Amino acid sequence: MNFINRAWLYIVRKKGKSTLLFIVFLVMATLVLTALSLGSASETARENLKKSIGGKFLVACDYSENNPYLKIEQNENGMLIYTTQQISPELVEQIRNIKGVEYCSAEDESLVTCPDMKWFAGNVPIVEEFRQSAKIIGTWKSSENSLFTSGRLTLAEGRHITPEDHKKVLISKDLAEKNDLKTGDTIRTEKGFDLEIAGLFIPRELESVNEQVTTYDKIQNLIITDLSALVEMENGPSVQGFKELEVSVLDPEEMESIMSQIKEIQGVDWKGFTVTEENDSYESTVSSLKQLSGLASAFLVIILVASVAVLSLILTLWARGRVHETGVLLSAGIRKSSILGQYMAELMLIAFAAFLLSYFSSSAAVSRTGELLAAGQKAFGVQEEDEGADAGSRGGSGIGTQDGIREMGPADLEVTVQLKDMILLFLAGLAVISISAGIASVSVMRLKPREILAKMS
Repeated sequence: MNFINRAWLYIVRKKGKSTLLFIVFLVMATLVLTALSLGSASETARENLKKSIGGKFLVACDYSENNPYLKIEQNENGMLIYTTQQISPELVEQIRNIKGVEYCSAEDESLVTCPDMKWFAGNVPIVEEFRQSAKIIGTWKSSENSLFTSGRLTLAEGRHITPEDHKKVLISKDLAEKNDLKTGDTIRTEKGFDLEIAGLFIPRELESVNEQVTTYDKIQNLIITDLSALVEMENGPSVQGFKELEVSVLDPEEMESIMSQIKEIQGVDWKGFTVTEENDSYESTVSSLKQLSGLASAFLVIILVASVAVLSLILTLWARGRVHETGVLLSAGIRKSSILGQYMAELMLIAFAAFLLSYFSSSAAVSRTGELLAAGQKAFGVQEEDEGADAGSRGGSGIGTQDGIREMGPADLEVTVQLKDMILLFLAGLAVISISAGIASVSVMRLKPREILAKMS
């Protein structure tokens, strides 16, 4: 009779001990699977965060005294402050080509007067000089502008602005309908520039009735154009490039590496620019996930160590009571390795059944845990949304502010028992059983056959 058959007969014969071992293995497996599932869920959530939140940093012209290109001049309108080194489209292109960069939202803004346009009126009084004016943004690629990548604006008709365009604009569909305009038509400015409508956009939200906003700040009146058109219309040293560039990266953890690569770009004096990391949203959220992952790992180690200790103690006590059985087997010519194999087989057969059943018990446990974690993340998401709304209110219409390239949302914390967790459970169980059985068998297996027979007598 081989050792597997002997193991099965022993399990059937010793129902009490087998049941106790089954319970021990079931509890151990449930706890191990729960810890593994939590660890997997935290890693999945981190990956989801990278996609949903991403990371960004801002490259902007430095207006402090540290900028050697800073100019301060007096004119008829007051004081003009500008820098002669601005962000060129070529620099934006170089940054965009760096591996890991997702979007480059480069822009500069001004006001443009169009006497023939019918604007949507704001609720803040303005002087006569600006009543026929609207905000105009010169951008690199409108498809990568934060207004579009964040979802605040959606292109409804036509196409986006590209770096190759000249005197092309995007306006809101509401403004086009108000003025009987369509794609392909032109808008004439006060200075005689004809701007061709390349596309129409739809704002996700309009300003509230109680929100204080001027006519030129209304999002329905916003005009988006190419940089070359803005430079030509302004015709001055203060507008020769972009004032700021928001760089969005795919993986926030690669932020520092990408920033270092940018500062190595040749032909740029970085004394004239500031590079500011804006990664607080990701860092604050991922820190809790890192803590969860660390707790799951610590929990797993504690469970495994405790399992080895408990199982070793139980098996050691039982092994001392099996001296007679061991002696009989030895006297029958069965080798110690075969006897040890029987002990291992007994444990493995019971553990196999317990591990399979633990899938259901641990699934119930992690399901409840997942609900609690998701509720916490949902609360975090609501808090971030409220903070974003407050920031938007403080900034008026928020058209000229960078409010993030993506919407904040709760991380996907779906905690489930996966196939890889089951595989890891069986591997961990095999290790625990091997160590425990080895420890428990030492007291008997180290004895010589004559010593075992002497103990039997």
